[in-house]
Amino acid sequence: MADEKTLQLILNRLDTLISLQLETTFEGGPVPISFKIKKLSELGLSASEIASIVNKQVNYITAILSQKRKKKY
Repeated sequence: MADEKTLQLILNRLDTLISLQLETTFEGGPVPISFKIKKLSELGLSASEIASIVNKQVNYITAILSQKRKKKY
């Protein structure tokens, strides 16, 4: 039990670090949520992992990614 709790704590802190780093990667103002989602997706994260990092629901993430794919084609 203690190992699982420690692992969850580490994962939460990593999510926080990733989120903070995403805030600093966009020049000229606040980072759009769609930019964050696209970047994390390009890095190979699943929709559920992205949702955890940006604090949104999975269906929101999949909708954004779907729109991005449609615009690409």
